Amino acid sequence: MENSFPVNKKKDTAEDIDQQIKKFQDSDGLSINKLNFGLWYVEHIKQMRLILIFILIIISAISWIYTIYSFTYYFVRGIKEDEIMIQQLIETKGLDHSYLVQMAAKDLVIYPAQALLSTNKKYDLLVQIKNINLKFWGKFDYYFLVNGKKTKQQSGFIFPGESKYLFVLAQDFSYQPTDVQLVVENSKWSRIDRQITNWQDYYDTHLNIINTDVKFIPAGQNELSQKLELNQLSYNSYNKTPYNYWFIDYLILFFSNNTVININKYTLTDFMSGQTRLIQLSWPGNIGRVDEVKIIPDINILDKNIYIKYKGKGAETL
Repeated sequence: MENSFPVNKKKDTAEDIDQQIKKFQDSDGLSINKLNFGLWYVEHIKQMRLILIFILIIISAISWIYTIYSFTYYFVRGIKEDEIMIQQLIETKGLDHSYLVQMAAKDLVIYPAQALLSTNKKYDLLVQIKNINLKFWGKFDYYFLVNGKKTKQQSGFIFPGESKYLFVLAQDFSYQPTDVQLVVENSKWSRIDRQITNWQDYYDTHLNIINTDVKFIPAGQNELSQKLELNQLSYNSYNKTPYNYWFIDYLILFFSNNTVININKYTLTDFMSGQTRLIQLSWPGNIGRVDEVKIIPDINILDKNIYIKYKGKGAETL
């Protein structure tokens, strides 16, 4: 019998062996790739050590240079600067009590309070206050003390350098009160520059409420007064700010010979940016001759809850 062998048997066997070697996987997970990496690591371990030592030398050199520079700077200039600072603290007596008092917010300036006849033995109580602090704004509680009797406690606020009026309306008294005092409690002061970078710009932008076309007709000079003594007031209020407000309070002062003779209050709700609203009021009582009417918006522009939020393109804006 004649044996015949394939001509390419040796070649096929070599290829098979090469494929088998590449597919070799030890039972412990050792593969040919891992063997190749181990061989490469052994061949290059000396070079890797040299690179690591070089990097450590550079880091050490930088650290020593910084340390030497810091000590040199301190001995050359730092000691003198510390001596100057200590001397300045000694001269200003440090943060002693008098210094802290000087830096703290000053109390409100409170002018004499007054009682104004409203109608039917009811009186309005009014007082002007002033915040002489230019870097502090305040929140507080207050009430009026009238002949030993307290009115209902209310909350107030005042901005840096601001003068404003506090009031309560329609208090019952059998006679005109003569002893009226304002009592302020629970005052809390905050530095405005820690909240607002440019306070004046913020104030002008958020309180740009313009009141025009003010018309006041006193009782006895309008058709409604034929049966009742009714005063009438109307004006247009324009929200020139870029903000929408849930509400705005208006304090309305009536003057005669530069003296306040009557006051009133009106609250406007849902006042949108760019909107003009006509406001009309009527109330009983003969307040006499009026030379001037002042309408003062009273709103805490630092309270985020007063703003109606709306969504613009890609952002939510107040």
